[in-house]
Amino acid sequence: MKEANSYIINIAAFLLVGVLLVHILTNAQLILLPLAWALFIALFILPMTQWLEKKKVPRSAAIISVLVIVTAMIGLVLYILSFQIVGLLKDAPAVTNKLNEWILSLQEIAEKAFGITNETIARQVSNSLSGIINNSLGVLQNSLFSAFQTITLITVIPLYIYFMLYYRDLFYDGFLGLVKNYRTKTSDIISKVNNVVQQYMVGLMGVTVIIGILFYITLSLLGINYALFFAVLLAVFNLVPYIGVIIASLAVILYTIATTDSLFYPIAVLASLWFIQLVENNLITPYILGSQVRLNPMAALIAIFVGGSIWGISGMILFIPLLGVLKVVFDEFDELKPLALLLGSYKTQKRMKGQESSEK
Repeated sequence: MKEANSYIINIAAFLLVGVLLVHILTNAQLILLPLAWALFIALFILPMTQWLEKKKVPRSAAIISVLVIVTAMIGLVLYILSFQIVGLLKDAPAVTNKLNEWILSLQEIAEKAFGITNETIARQVSNSLSGIINNSLGVLQNSLFSAFQTITLITVIPLYIYFMLYYRDLFYDGFLGLVKNYRTKTSDIISKVNNVVQQYMVGLMGVTVIIGILFYITLSLLGINYALFFAVLLAVFNLVPYIGVIIASLAVILYTIATTDSLFYPIAVLASLWFIQLVENNLITPYILGSQVRLNPMAALIAIFVGGSIWGISGMILFIPLLGVLKVVFDEFDELKPLALLLGSYKTQKRMKGQESSEK
């Protein structure tokens, strides 16, 4: 009876901690979100700053140099994309007219096949527009808040990155000082988490660049205008597993439908994007990222939806490596290894079982 009561108490405590954690993450978003981005970016550029420090470059100068180089590279990409975006905006009226023609054709097909009149469709559209108008103030408020958050992220993240890298030794020693009885274990976990996050970030960047190039080559060969913009869009949205690339692909396919006179090109684009995604999921990502932060699809989807509900698009991207970090931590404790197995992929579980059987 006592064991059952203690088990119920442990579950209740676990749920309470989970609710408090979600509450804190949601309400302290403006503080924690830039810290999370800064932490992952800092771990990503840490090897570059360490390399410069080994070359006798002062730590502050090394950090600033790497930040300037990374910012310049991002600025160059955005500058090149700006020309594509300007051209795309110029073509927007023609694209809109072509999509309207497709909608009218679909209306005629619906009227002939199902007896749905244009008046019914127009009434539904009118009702939808009235709903949009009624919610416009709320959307505007959310947009202003999102813009404020974006400006805050852009201005604060570089400062966080600088201080994290400059005072990393103090943070490390101070954290170990809080866990005096577990210094060796904690130091080992920090080292593993650091290596895993660095490998994940570098691997993710490599995967993004590779599939971006593949998308660009494919769209260029098919003669799709603004192939560079759409390739970057697809590669960036691919950072949100399973969902992001579907949304970006729909945008590309709709644009292809609106700018071509044959169904061959939309079908060819769809087939090409699907094939690249298939190659990326089964060959590129497993080879580059490996299985250290390899989560099973169900855990990844839950992380995406939970992250999206808490931190929006940033949460969809960040909660995958955060869950991977938790998996690494769970692997270090025998009591928590079942949770690591729940999060891990099937191949990872088979590998771990093989190791256990060989040890026996």
